[in-house]
Amino acid sequence: MKLHPPQVELNLYEDGFGTDDLLGRRSSGRQLSELLERIEDPVVLALDGPWGSGKTHFLRRWVGAHSSENGGHATTVYFDAFSNDYLDDPLIGLTGAIGERLPSNPKKNHWKKAKTVAFKLARPALRIGAAAATSGLTEVTGPVLDAIIETGGKEMENAAEAFWKREDGRRAAMHQFREALKQITSSSDSDETKPLIVVIDELDRCRPDYALSVLEVVKHFFAVPRVHFVLGVNLEALAHIVRTRYGVGVDANDYLKRFITISMQLPNFVEGQEGKRPELKYFERSAEHMGIEKGLSDVAKNQLDLAVGSAKISLRDVERILTRLALLPKRNEIGNFLWGWKELIVSLVLLQVMRPTLFEAAFGGTIKVADINDFYGISPEISHEARGSGKYSYYAYLIHGLWSFVLNTGKFSDKDREQFSKAFDQFGLRETDQILSRLQRDFFSTFEILAETH
Repeated sequence: MKLHPPQVELNLYEDGFGTDDLLGRRSSGRQLSELLERIEDPVVLALDGPWGSGKTHFLRRWVGAHSSENGGHATTVYFDAFSNDYLDDPLIGLTGAIGERLPSNPKKNHWKKAKTVAFKLARPALRIGAAAATSGLTEVTGPVLDAIIETGGKEMENAAEAFWKREDGRRAAMHQFREALKQITSSSDSDETKPLIVVIDELDRCRPDYALSVLEVVKHFFAVPRVHFVLGVNLEALAHIVRTRYGVGVDANDYLKRFITISMQLPNFVEGQEGKRPELKYFERSAEHMGIEKGLSDVAKNQLDLAVGSAKISLRDVERILTRLALLPKRNEIGNFLWGWKELIVSLVLLQVMRPTLFEAAFGGTIKVADINDFYGISPEISHEARGSGKYSYYAYLIHGLWSFVLNTGKFSDKDREQFSKAFDQFGLRETDQILSRLQRDFFSTFEILAETH
């Protein structure tokens, strides 16, 4: 048995979606390729999605699929922003990543010039004398610099003049950089026009200043025809970074519109499989590969199917749920338990991953059936309260009734009460106040994951 789902090892730029497109995202990749190949104006596209939604997996496959599967002509570059945010200036990391992808031909010589310019453009820290240091300022620019000059002396004035001269040089160097960029994306007598597409992933995980510097660099240095960027990012998290940097009063969404042209989201269904959610498909495949017992995985699959919409369960959450299922004591025996025990064990695993406060409340005696209904998205229209509504779900009825029985709330018909009482004891004699305490003792008091290991 494995503790974590198997991770697919991809050869970057070589492996595309292939024959094992588990989540059905090949079609999205083709649409992205077609869009970026036919547009000449520079485009910055945000592949928007929450953490753990599979953006990185999709983008790493797409940079290979663009040419090998989608017929694209552009040079694709994958840049992990998070692994490069130790640098102060993202321009250095980007030029290095692009240079590694260019073939050895005259165009690479043009890029050598661009790379040289980029190193000159990398802004060093501006440090000014003892007067600034005693004020706690070690890097000063713009209005702060002007204020210091007013109270400084000739030394400050000279430093300011040098600063602005450097800025003039920066603008000239920026023009040189763009010209070099145009040379590698334009056609010549010997080859065809070849666009450049740079994928910048994990931007929302970076230091706020670095993340915003990336956007500034893309806008000011790479705004060249046939040069496109695809940002793998959670726009909500990026907006939070903007507010962190500039204050809660700033219109973060309006700020981001200055840099991002188009947004795109991955589909929330598996193509060709009758609208099946990718989270469920991933769970099924991973549970089988990890050796999770079928009696246990079947129950988990049903509960995930019920909760996936309202609980907003991501692919990363599915991995954590699988790991906790693998850690359950007596795991090999659970498949033979009466159905009530199995359902509650799995339900508690889901709460432990997705709603830790409710998980603690379940054992602390403060959880309510309304909390369970909210987590699973169980409404009167799909529960036993309105069976004639056309939206009735038998499984929603079971989960609602099971928790209502365990928490000793709600009204049951004699038939329903008998069904739920026999879910834990074949004679229907189990005392409800012992159920959760027994589950805590036997299944949830031994192991706990303290950190992600992959």
